[in-house]
Amino acid sequence: MNRKWTPEEVKGWYQKTGAITYYNKEDMNIVVRKPRSQGYTVNWANPKAYLLQGCILAIVFAIIQLLK
Repeated sequence: MNRKWTPEEVKGWYQKTGAITYYNKEDMNIVVRKPRSQGYTVNWANPKAYLLQGCILAIVFAIIQLLK
């Protein structure tokens, strides 16, 4: 069942799997809070995460081009 997971469920997923990156097909969140440290990480199982990464990279490259 695909749904948005709570921060507690994400933390449990990390503890259960011991994974470094977050890849959970059952979680519809694109960005989740890191349970082991401060900050956020991306759910790479969500196809929208790649769109988000592409937008961020496009903005960075546009800024670099404008500063030349």
